Amino acid sequence: MSCSDARRLANQRNAQKSTGPKTEAGKLASRMNSLTHGMRSEHGLVPPHLTDAVTKHNKMLIDAYHPANDHQAWLLEQVADAAARLDYCQFMLRAQIDDMADRADLCWDQDRSRAAEEVAARLPKDPSRTASRLRETAQGCRWILARWDALGVPLLANTPWDETQCDLAATLMGVGPDLRASHPILNPSASFADQIEIMCEHADAIHTLMVDALEPLDAKERELTRLGYPLRPSKEYLRIQRNETKLRKVYNEALQAFRQARAEGFVAPEPITCLPPDPEPTLLPSTPNNCLNSEPEPEPEPSPSSTSPFEGKPIMAMLAALVESAGNGSTSPRPSTVPLSSALPKSSAPINRKARRAREKAARKLRAIAG
Repeated sequence: MSCSDARRLANQRNAQKSTGPKTEAGKLASRMNSLTHGMRSEHGLVPPHLTDAVTKHNKMLIDAYHPANDHQAWLLEQVADAAARLDYCQFMLRAQIDDMADRADLCWDQDRSRAAEEVAARLPKDPSRTASRLRETAQGCRWILARWDALGVPLLANTPWDETQCDLAATLMGVGPDLRASHPILNPSASFADQIEIMCEHADAIHTLMVDALEPLDAKERELTRLGYPLRPSKEYLRIQRNETKLRKVYNEALQAFRQARAEGFVAPEPITCLPPDPEPTLLPSTPNNCLNSEPEPEPEPSPSSTSPFEGKPIMAMLAALVESAGNGSTSPRPSTVPLSSALPKSSAPINRKARRAREKAARKLRAIAG
């Protein structure tokens, strides 16, 4: 449908009157219009009831970590925001557990009956699965038994079921519409005795299941819920639990980003080089004629006869002395031999079997030459 020029101009004039808030305060207030709990709000939108908690967490984190720049301070703000929301979620989870415990003590049957009514509302659309879910609780079995009692009223008056009552019986049994036409009893043409038999059979089965199994389980579940361990938590509890899991992930990611930024901006201090200590002054020997200003006496130079080409090699020096004494034929006393343990070079490495045998062989040769 086309719009005239006059109507278009009128629409434009009307649109100028509803452009939304223009001031910053008005924009900030309008952002809170669709805010319910604020646990999933992003872009720095803090719920009003969490403003003080975020400020407190932020101050605590700044005092603990001391951010070095604006980026680290911003990351700490994100950590503080997630921490405040996480605390609020944990508080709400505890409140939900307390509420479920109180309701289990005061109105357990009413709440479970209402839950059975909500499940039974889907019975006409999906009779098979819905009837099975109703038979999972004692309250659902009571709901089914109440419908069987209503179907028993016309049978007690010797009146068979009509088409509507046959459909209800089939729904309570979990029989779908595709199988009702072929069922021999769930139709108005079935005999009166067959309808009474099928009603008694299914009603007795539901009653036995409720009394023998479901009612003891229901009592146990109620007691656990009163103690704070709900086996069937509410939808609100599950929603808050999902928010708490998401906020814990956000908190860990923000804290990890802050630690990474702090590690990247950390500069290791330069190592301090220590100067070697000054050498201590050596005192001169206390002789009667010396003083601090006197020059030290020069050490006597070794005589040419005392020098030996085998200096530092005790084994070779000992062999040379033995050869020289044997060549001269003199009966001078043998030179003092150095102990073998001090004559052989010492090694820091462990001695294996081969090295030990070589050392023993060399010692035997030396003893043979010396003898």
